[in-house]
Amino acid sequence: MANPQWLRCQATDPEGYRCVRFLSHQGPHQWRRCAWTDPEGYRCFLPPSHPGDHELAWFERPTAPGATRTVRYQGERDWAAAQAEGESQELALHHWFPVSESYLPGSWGTAVWVVGVVTVVLFVGIILLVYLLTTKPDGELVVVYEYRPLAPTPATQGTDPPTYRLNPVP
Repeated sequence: MANPQWLRCQATDPEGYRCVRFLSHQGPHQWRRCAWTDPEGYRCFLPPSHPGDHELAWFERPTAPGATRTVRYQGERDWAAAQAEGESQELALHHWFPVSESYLPGSWGTAVWVVGVVTVVLFVGIILLVYLLTTKPDGELVVVYEYRPLAPTPATQGTDPPTYRLNPVP
């Protein structure tokens, strides 16, 4: 079993980045993400020393209120709904909220059925047709998110709170 002092701290910041210090560290957490920025100054949202290209989070870019974004989740309905729920909590931190969602169940294409029927002569088609009848391919959950920024608080007229008198002075 690994020595617990060498394990990474399990704390995460609001954006989901883990602390890079050891589990038994003293003092504040240290969050790290890739230092690369695009020409407009937006940072890559991946951890440092990640493989592959840099990625920019679409939800961090400035957007007009009421803008929508469609996100698709592949898989069975329950799994896709769990993925969408987890991601919607993160997106809510950036003021993106789900407006609608719909699930499209998966279906086998016509070509697969034709191949199954044609290969029945070779007895392979029977196995293929049984497989096609007993299983369903993954579906797709489509969620539409809408950007709703924080509403500005109305400015107060005066700096002092209003004073009220219970008994008017004659």
